Amino acid sequence: MLMDSNLDNFILSLKVEKGYSEKTIVSYAHDLSQFMSFVGLDTQWERITKADVRRFLSYLNHQGYAKSSVSRKISCLRSFFNFLVRTEGLTGNPAAAVALPKRKKTLPVFLYAKEMELMLSTPDHSPLGCRDRALLEILYATGCRASEISGLRVSDIEWSSRTLKVMGKGSKERIVPFGKLAEVQLKTYINDVRPCLVASQGTLHVFVNYRGTKLSQRSLGRIVDKYVERAALQTGVTPHSLRHTFATHLLDNGADLRSVQELLGHANVSTTQIYTHVTGERIKAVYSKAHPRA
Repeated sequence: MLMDSNLDNFILSLKVEKGYSEKTIVSYAHDLSQFMSFVGLDTQWERITKADVRRFLSYLNHQGYAKSSVSRKISCLRSFFNFLVRTEGLTGNPAAAVALPKRKKTLPVFLYAKEMELMLSTPDHSPLGCRDRALLEILYATGCRASEISGLRVSDIEWSSRTLKVMGKGSKERIVPFGKLAEVQLKTYINDVRPCLVASQGTLHVFVNYRGTKLSQRSLGRIVDKYVERAALQTGVTPHSLRHTFATHLLDNGADLRSVQELLGHANVSTTQIYTHVTGERIKAVYSKAHPRA
């Protein structure tokens, strides 16, 4: 538990007002505790200066933190000091003018259609293989995050409209459709396999482990890893890569950017625009390979 009452109040606001996930809240709490240890636990917040934040930034860089982690930590400080300005009358935000490190732009890892089909055909016909096939089908059919599928409950499935009700980032609920092929695999799993796995556990979640309890995000990741290896696909494919694959294939086949944004649950269309770069790179690759004068 954080000792500083201002920190406690800030963390509470992230949960109640912002609706941040538990994972994000834990990360923010750790970041703020780390900063407190760096500047001194007895330091008063109004005495923190821009120079202190810059020293912290330099420390993080020398410690070898990834740029994404450094950016998150500084963003966390900005949010915290904004909170103090709003609630405690702090006169300024010492982290506001500190520039975030520029992150190297990398294109998302995705699978081509044939690779995706190969991966979907890899699970066997055992009970767990049936579960895994349904899991992979739903990940690809919906583009949902691993956390959203891990938290999915049986009551969140609307069979008549073939849709799922998922809880996304910031506790934002959205409805996502899934196709007929995914429906077949999901029904087979839920009707024939899941009851045997759940047994007396009474688990409400759709995807369960061999003990009949909720399938964790980590276990979900291991399942994806297993079939990536079995299908001899490229390295670096994760559950999130199937989300990238979903978006890339939609855009490749004519879906508009705003619709893809809504399906993915992105707050800003700028987040979705990365996939236009992916499709653009694919077009260039095809041209370079196929055109005699490329």
